[in-house]
Amino acid sequence: TLMHTQIYQKFLFHFSLFGLFVSVVIGFYDVILHYSLAILHFFAEIIEQTLDKLVEEFFDTDLHETQIIVFYIMLIVGGIFTYIIWKLLVELVKELKYDAHADWTDLKTAVISDWQSLSTLQKTAGIVLFLVINYLFSFLLF
Repeated sequence: TLMHTQIYQKFLFHFSLFGLFVSVVIGFYDVILHYSLAILHFFAEIIEQTLDKLVEEFFDTDLHETQIIVFYIMLIVGGIFTYIIWKLLVELVKELKYDAHADWTDLKTAVISDWQSLSTLQKTAGIVLFLVINYLFSFLLF
């Protein structure tokens, strides 16, 4: 029996989630990108219209001056928002990288430990089974 079942289950779960994520992104990238940009544009228009009204009301400016003021306000806010998102993504990637490294180390240790605990007959059977499965699977690809 395998001694590190929880580690293998965790690996299979993460591998399955990754596969599902890749499938969704590859299958629906055009839909996801289109709707994400449409929603982003919709909110930008709402913010722009609101700022136009506020600037005109508070500063009593004409159309051109209002557009310039609103443009720079949105540029500054967008820059700050982009900076914050960038910093959060950097931290998220660091955490994911650290967790992935730790999980990979645990998986390697578990596989080596379990492999060393197998008898020669079990090792031979495992290698033969691996080769037969790959040979049969190759018929599906070619």
